[in-house]
Amino acid sequence: MSKFVRIVGVGAAAAAAMYLLDPDRGRSRRAKLSDQAAALARKAEEKTRAQAEYQKGVVQGLAHDLTEPFRSEPEFDDETLRQKVKSEAIGRWDGPKNDVEVDVDNGVVTLKGNIDAEKVDRLIRLVKGVPGVASVNDQLSVPQRS
Repeated sequence: MSKFVRIVGVGAAAAAAMYLLDPDRGRSRRAKLSDQAAALARKAEEKTRAQAEYQKGVVQGLAHDLTEPFRSEPEFDDETLRQKVKSEAIGRWDGPKNDVEVDVDNGVVTLKGNIDAEKVDRLIRLVKGVPGVASVNDQLSVPQRS
């Protein structure tokens, strides 16, 4: 059986050589085969590069997860924290922005102003969510309805 396989292999190699070395169309066949091989190589390179980028992202994610418990919350001076509260909390709040006064002292945010009762809780929640806010001193007043 191995002799038969060898004969078939030699015959296939001879047929391929005749096909590629044909004086009339062999040059175009070789060029086409070369182009196809180059395209396969480019696709393999792109796939390898994409897999490497994916694995790089996985490793970066793992590194982030491992180091997260050791990161400290950034500390801001009072004026910076006041501006962050105004932009990040009051800026996203759906109430009247000019009616709220913000003061900060060592991370403690004091809110003053007249706002509707149903909007107070959302505003305080937003302010507490700003990084650097230690606590919120609620001095907001609710206008009386008659």
